[in-house]
Amino acid sequence: MERGMTADQLLSALWRRKALVGAIAAAIFVLGAAIVMTRPSVYEASVVVRVEPQRPGEEMVQRTVSELIEQRLVTVRQELLARPVLQKAIEEMNLYPELVSDRGIEAAVEQMRKDLTVRVEGETAFELTYAGRDPQVVAQVANRLPAIFSEETLKIRQTQAARATDLFTEEMVAMGKAVSSWETKISKFKVDHLGELPEQMEMNMRGLERISAQLQTKSEELRSAEARRSDLARARNAADSEAGRLEATESGLARTLTQAKTQWTPDHPEVKRMERELGDISAQRKDAEGRMYAERNERTRVATLIVNIQKDIVDLQKQAEAYQARLNNTPRWAQELAVMNRDYEIARTKYQSVVSRKVEAEIAQELEAKSAKSLFNVISPAGVPTSPARPDRMTGLLIAALVALSLGVLTGTVLEMRDDSLRDGTEVRERLTLPVLAVVPNMQGKTEKRILMPMAGSKNSVSSPTSLN
Repeated sequence: MERGMTADQLLSALWRRKALVGAIAAAIFVLGAAIVMTRPSVYEASVVVRVEPQRPGEEMVQRTVSELIEQRLVTVRQELLARPVLQKAIEEMNLYPELVSDRGIEAAVEQMRKDLTVRVEGETAFELTYAGRDPQVVAQVANRLPAIFSEETLKIRQTQAARATDLFTEEMVAMGKAVSSWETKISKFKVDHLGELPEQMEMNMRGLERISAQLQTKSEELRSAEARRSDLARARNAADSEAGRLEATESGLARTLTQAKTQWTPDHPEVKRMERELGDISAQRKDAEGRMYAERNERTRVATLIVNIQKDIVDLQKQAEAYQARLNNTPRWAQELAVMNRDYEIARTKYQSVVSRKVEAEIAQELEAKSAKSLFNVISPAGVPTSPARPDRMTGLLIAALVALSLGVLTGTVLEMRDDSLRDGTEVRERLTLPVLAVVPNMQGKTEKRILMPMAGSKNSVSSPTSLN
């Protein structure tokens, strides 16, 4: 049965059980001390590495794989703890041989991740700490890891630069084909719609104006020719009448002359007069017939001219319709050509951009090849540690002592609380309901006997009971 205890009672109980408490505390302390002292010593070596900024030559190029120092520091822990770096260090320095032989390289890499600590120092540096049991190996690993990390990082960056160059080369070829395709399409479009293109609109307008002017001129020529034909038609009747009249007059005069010659001699004045008149009439007739033939030729010429002018007008009208059709189709082709030119310009701009970036990628690749020793710089190399970083044996012993003492006190307290013995009058009054008249003390100890039995010379004498009142 458990019971409550005051601090004084607890101290008294612990004092009564000091042998047990001391034995338990001593045993636990010895066990804890053995554990602390037998733990293997772990040494730590730290190296401080600075991330070098980009060189001025690199800043002139839009870098393909380079990044800002802040970005490098953010990812440096992940990159340092990556498998390629750790595996190369394990294989190169023969680390964790037993673990590698028993569980493989993966287990060794995982263990090395646990033994490594990466901490950013300021804005341009980081601290790398490696822990192990051999101080010489710890220092060697800490100093070698930055170099391995730099080599692996350089390989990765060079691979990225080469991959970027290849990617831009492939993209440049594809974009070049796209640009050539658009150029072919635009050229074919211009050939198919020659004369109806936007840049030919002004030429078509000038051509239409020229044709319109020619049509107007031809129309005026046609009106003049038709008027001339009308005049010739009216003059034809008069000419025919005059020629017929003169021919009839000549025929009548010739008959009269023939009759006169039968009556008179050739030298007769009347015959002479009639011969002169007949000559005049014959000349007039010939002149009238000449004019009639000339007018007939003129009518033929004018008729031919009218036909030719009408043909010219028809041809000019067809040309005008063709020019007008071109002008009507120009807006539609202009819109399609504008879309094609826009897509062509976009493709050409992309092509030029890819070409520029390919050149930059090639320059970046060359710079990466030249920056082998400029990525990281060790500013504080690791030295061989002289004392282990852990365990802290003094602290461990102190903790073992505290734990041992606590367990000893706890054990004594639990035993006392489960003990139902009555130790003094106060416990008797608290735990019994009957009135207590006297308490007989325990006089087994020499001290108690000497205090409570001053007349100890009398072997069988007993002191008077202590009154509870």
